[in-house]
This record gives sequence, structure tokens and C-alpha cells, in this order.
Amino acid sequence: MSTTGDDCGLRERKKRETLLAIHRAALDLVEEHGFDAVTTEQIADRAGVSPRTFFNYYPSKDGAVLGRRADDFEQLRTAMRDAPPDESPLEVVRRLVITYFSPATLDADLRAQRRRVLVGEPTLAPALVRNNIRLETVLTEALEERLGLAPGTALAPRVAVNAAIGAVRACIEYRQSGGAGTIEDLATDAIAMLVRGLDPLPLP
Repeated sequence: MSTTGDDCGLRERKKRETLLAIHRAALDLVEEHGFDAVTTEQIADRAGVSPRTFFNYYPSKDGAVLGRRADDFEQLRTAMRDAPPDESPLEVVRRLVITYFSPATLDADLRAQRRRVLVGEPTLAPALVRNNIRLETVLTEALEERLGLAPGTALAPRVAVNAAIGAVRACIEYRQSGGAGTIEDLATDAIAMLVRGLDPLPLP
């Protein structure tokens, strides 16, 4: 039995919709009742899926609130490996970090809600730290591979990855505080600042 491209596209779209529905349900419930009071069963029920389906998409309650899965990190690794050879390593990192922090599937209101929940729920801090360490590690390993470096033998890949992550986070905070411009454009400018050097700081 063959599978058409349309069938694959439909399944992928439904998968994205289910991921988003579970993530949105988790954020809504945690914002309404607090993280500790919410169960995976309640999240699944709010999202209109079974508990089994919930765990097919997210490994845990905090994963659903963060909206992150192990597959997300492996997709970053693959994207680094498959990036055009003429794209500079720093540009690849910039693009992947933007994709990670500002996915097109999340609208501005949902991003703002996730930020409110993460800021307001100290219980989520360990999961968020683990998530961030995983992001840094995967991108550093992928960049080392792209540069043909043995793991852990050079400082530059880790510095580049952490600088890019920090720059994009700063852009997101700036935008959410009322700053003008898209995340993509702001991040491009921020990475350019890093390339030029920040001493002295470029001021308006």
C-alpha cells in the first residue's frame, strides 16, 4: 500500500495541530490552576486527546508546558547537518536558534502566555534549565561536526552557540517589552553586533 505526498502532508499537519493543542491546553490549565494542581489527564482532556496520545507527543507534564520534545533537538542537529555548505556556521546557528525560540506555529499571544507561565512558576525552573542545557549541547555538537572538529577540542563552537542563544533571547525580551521590529530582523542585527564586537557597545 503506497502513501501519497498528500497523505504524508496531512498526517504531518495533524501532528503539528495535536502538538499545539496539547501545549496550549497545558499552558491554559497551569495559568488557571498552577502547575502542581494540573495532571496530564486534565491536559489530555482539555486538548481532546487520550492520555496515551498525550504521552505519544510529550514525555511529561513539564514537557507539554514548555512545548519541547526530544525530537525537537534532533531536528536541530539534522538541520545543521543539512544546511547549505556555503552558509556560514554562525548564520546557521542564528537561523536554528530563531527557529527554536520563535517557531512559526506559535503566535505572539501564545508566546506571551508561555513566558507568563514560565516566569510565574518556579517549579518549572529545573525543567527549563535542563531544556536550555540540552539546546546548547546539541547545537555545539552539531556545529563541531559541521566544522570537522572532534567533540570538546575547541572553545569557539560553544562560545558561538551560547552567544547566539543569548542574542536571540535578548531580541525576544526586547520585542516583548515593546521594541520594534521582527525577531528575525532583530536577531540578524544582534548577530552582526557579535561579529563586529561589542567593545565599545553600539548605541543608538
